[in-house]
Amino acid sequence: MLHTLNNNYEPIQELRERGYGSADFDVKKATVEFRPQSWGARGIHYPEALSFPSKEVYYRTDTLEPIAIHGLRYKPIQYPTMIDKTRDMLERCNLDATGIQETISISPNGGMCLVEYKLPAKKYITPDGDEGCIKVMALSSFNGVWSFILSLGFQQSACLNSQIFIKNPASIYKARHTNKLDIDLGVSVLGKAANIIEDEIELWHDLYCTHSTPLKVFKMFAEVADYKDDNARKFLTIAEISWNSYKDNINNKSMLYLLDKYQTHYEPLMGRNLWAVYNTITDWSTHAPSSAKNKIALMQRRTDKASEVMTKHLLAA
Repeated sequence: MLHTLNNNYEPIQELRERGYGSADFDVKKATVEFRPQSWGARGIHYPEALSFPSKEVYYRTDTLEPIAIHGLRYKPIQYPTMIDKTRDMLERCNLDATGIQETISISPNGGMCLVEYKLPAKKYITPDGDEGCIKVMALSSFNGVWSFILSLGFQQSACLNSQIFIKNPASIYKARHTNKLDIDLGVSVLGKAANIIEDEIELWHDLYCTHSTPLKVFKMFAEVADYKDDNARKFLTIAEISWNSYKDNINNKSMLYLLDKYQTHYEPLMGRNLWAVYNTITDWSTHAPSSAKNKIALMQRRTDKASEVMTKHLLAA
């Protein structure tokens, strides 16, 4: 039995009373049918409709707009259900939900849903003296682009970067849309993970005290940006980088963004350490411009890439 550890009933009840915003619709499924012309090639006569029993089409019940076609094993989650479960978790977990802020975002046809919660009641201090608060994110999809994800994160006040927890795998629950998906398990996992926050901030202080070399910085940024052109590496040495000597040789916008932010902002502000590298990467995942129309899908791809690279390099360091 779950017990309320904070008096979170009232702030969460306020969210419930607001409803589900743009996610307030249901998705149903139906048999996939194909209606060819009555006479096909070579005079073959087809029936009025051909069905595909191994496939199902998912559609919005409010607009009847089709979203995607999946196999019979696909197991989606209704967006209102995901939001209800996340609100329940926030009511019962050991975080203070006073003043909680909820943002619900839907992709253009309703194929994806992202819900973010900012918990400003308790402030945490980062190694460079900035402060921030906890963020909780829940996302899912009917179009197959996203798995179901429930994660714990952090947002700094000054730069509004969405920090990524890399030390504690318990800060995220991720499952594909199959019979193994258990949203209640995800809620249980994350509901017990609030005590990892202090541990993660301790890691950030370790990163602040860990010196970084130009070559290491370049390699990490190259992995984040998926930059594989080695021409610019001739400008690198272990000891020093001539920051402006190679930029004309790089045509990767993400790589240029990372290098520019590190050089002009984070290294001068925080020093030549892995904390500056970490913040440069989270800046890219949060703020880097893009022409992509589906912003919430882009954000998750960037977050996944940033988490993968930082877990690989920063924990090793």
